[in-house]
Amino acid sequence: MNAAALRPWQLAGYGSGSMVLAAYYLVSVSFLFYATAILHVPPDVAGLVMAASTLWDALVDLPLGWMSDHTRSQRLGRRHPFLIIGGVAIAVLSVLLWSIPEGIDLWLKTAWLAVALMGLKTAISTFVVPHTAMGGDLVTTYDARTVAQGYRAAFQVLGMALALVGSSAWFFRPTATFPQGQLNPAVYAPMGWACAILVLGVTLVTVTSTWRFIPRMRADRDTPRLDWHAIRGVLRDRNLRALVLMILVTEVGVQLTVALGFHINTFTYGLSGPQIAILAVALLLSAIVAQPIWIRVSRRFDKKPALYAAIALAAVGLVGAPLTHVAWHWFPLEPSAHLVATLLPFQVLAGLGNGAFWSLPYAMVTDCAHARERTSGSNLAGTYTGLYIFAYKLGGSLSIAGSGALLGFIGYQSSASVQTAATRYDLAVYPALLMLLLLPVIAWLLHMYRLKRADFVERGNDVPG
Repeated sequence: MNAAALRPWQLAGYGSGSMVLAAYYLVSVSFLFYATAILHVPPDVAGLVMAASTLWDALVDLPLGWMSDHTRSQRLGRRHPFLIIGGVAIAVLSVLLWSIPEGIDLWLKTAWLAVALMGLKTAISTFVVPHTAMGGDLVTTYDARTVAQGYRAAFQVLGMALALVGSSAWFFRPTATFPQGQLNPAVYAPMGWACAILVLGVTLVTVTSTWRFIPRMRADRDTPRLDWHAIRGVLRDRNLRALVLMILVTEVGVQLTVALGFHINTFTYGLSGPQIAILAVALLLSAIVAQPIWIRVSRRFDKKPALYAAIALAAVGLVGAPLTHVAWHWFPLEPSAHLVATLLPFQVLAGLGNGAFWSLPYAMVTDCAHARERTSGSNLAGTYTGLYIFAYKLGGSLSIAGSGALLGFIGYQSSASVQTAATRYDLAVYPALLMLLLLPVIAWLLHMYRLKRADFVERGNDVPG
């Protein structure tokens, strides 16, 4: 099938699958709060459970990518078996994770959390790694890869919006008993069921809408083993290595803010669920709007310069909000309605910058894979994607483990609904300071990436303008 036959609706069908990451974002922003404030698991234990599950999840990304590259099903191709199995597993495990009874023993709660979370993270990897790599199978040209990843990223942000805004605005609505609805234990099980229904629906859409492209996604009959020699061959790609290290360092800083986001919004800023939802909507809408913007910027100036600009915008948004509100007292923390208004511009900047990270680096990873394919003849887009996502999650696991330790260090009390002034201050400022320290390292690692449009002399168009 000619690549030129692709239409926007087909790319949208492909991209819709990334909405399964709603399950991932629920875990990222709510798990630590759920485990400590609802189930009353000690914060250091909850942080270790989260970090261990994420580390395991990261370790399976590379093997899953390799398996996807070399799965030889004539009927389902090399990507679709993973989409089907992963989508169903994500739905089942989402229900199990968010339905843990409060009254059971602490050791049983901890074991339930660990098993359900590790299984859920594995299921997410089973779907996401092949699905992301599939964008490089559907299109073949330099700019078209950015467009395909832009579609995927837009739906990823939509899934994130449904997870974050839906949980805050609907499930965490204030009640007479719980003015801050996120403290209501009864809302978490229905939230898990809603996530499961969403995941099953988008899995069906993406599988059926990309079914006709299975013939171009069948692996060669010669399937090498995944061993250390093969991994070293991938790691020798200097451009891929630069991207992998860049995202590893980036996530160490960013995910600390994400993991502690509910704590910061609840205890430092004193926001309710709907107010948190307003800020989340601003960030996520900005990230969606950013996709066509970054596609145009990357076409005009190339992908690497576009990513430099995105780093600058994201840094101002993520670091500027806590520094101006908490450290420097430029804006008052009360009343909360005024606080939401002064936080909004920073959310917009953070959304515009972060939006680029949900598409441009993935397109650059597939560029690396296509550059290697020209010399080796092997299509390893899944393996390259798996290694990149491994680094993404490894950085997240390190920061999440650090978040649990930080909560203990600053004196956070999991049994208290109000924290001390010093704890509220440290919650917001420490993650911002870490991000400032990491920014020069992130910029230097991106500088080490050398591929550009001139390295890909291609003819034809994969997608409409």
